[in-house]
Amino acid sequence: MTSSAAVPRRHLYAAWAIHSLTATGVIIGYVGLNSVIEGHARAAMLWLVAALVLDGVDGPIARALDVGRLTPLFDGNALDLIVDYFTCTIVPVAFLYRFDVLPDVIGGPLGFAILFVSALWMSRRDLETSDGWFRGFPAEWNMIIPTLYLLRTDEWINVGVCVLFCGLTLSRIEFPHPLAVQARRNVSIAFLAAWLGAMLWLAIAQHDVPPVRIVLFVAPIWMMYQVAERLLRHTPHDRGTISAATP
Repeated sequence: MTSSAAVPRRHLYAAWAIHSLTATGVIIGYVGLNSVIEGHARAAMLWLVAALVLDGVDGPIARALDVGRLTPLFDGNALDLIVDYFTCTIVPVAFLYRFDVLPDVIGGPLGFAILFVSALWMSRRDLETSDGWFRGFPAEWNMIIPTLYLLRTDEWINVGVCVLFCGLTLSRIEFPHPLAVQARRNVSIAFLAAWLGAMLWLAIAQHDVPPVRIVLFVAPIWMMYQVAERLLRHTPHDRGTISAATP
């Protein structure tokens, strides 16, 4: 354990600044939820994108600064999971129900199922492998649900997609973290950036440009290709337990 007296103050300030940055995600998520309640789909998507970007940058910074060592009595991993459950699951499920992404007859029960399996996933002790892969779909409903909304896919196709990913959430099939997985990381980041750009374009410009919608569809295919490739290669599963994004 590191004594706070032995650590330069600027390092402690930086560590707490990162924790504060992570906690800010709850505020962003709340504003996004309020946008959902008020019926502003595009504003809600912008806030979800903001939360996604924040979630992507705070973890690498925290690891670089070794925040876990600097604040040993504070669990940044628990904080990250709390924020993620709110912004990646609760707000998207509210979005799913409010904007009729699913048929009325099944919207409520399937929304409850998403909340249930996501809570179970975030309590797993084998959440992540040592090489940056998540075990099970990592409850990133903040990417799935807005994409379905913008693609305007049939409601029953959306049901199938949500049921599929609910099942994958509880599986041991491994999904890549676009920043943590070293293999072809530049390609993963490029696809993620393209997806974010397409989401922002459709949410802000409000011009329904077919090629932009295609990007929303194509970008996730890269992730699923990585999943299938790892599964088919029978990559040995690391049995060690790695904590979630923020140490």
